[in-house]
Amino acid sequence: MAKPHPLPQHKVITILKKNGFKKARVRKHITMKKKINGKVLTTWIPKHNEVTVFVIKYIARQTGKPIDEFYEK
Repeated sequence: MAKPHPLPQHKVITILKKNGFKKARVRKHITMKKKINGKVLTTWIPKHNEVTVFVIKYIARQTGKPIDEFYEK
């Protein structure tokens, strides 16, 4: 795995969309949701050019995805 570093916002959104998340709302943040077995997973992405490593780790924890998935080529 590459060393965690900030990623462009569009790349984070693309990764989440590939995993079944859909945009639910766009305001100061972009809210994305996914339904799994009757549960709804919700996460948000700040509307900035780059998403910080701290936020990427938070999104990974919320969505149950390994952080490695965000840094694959």
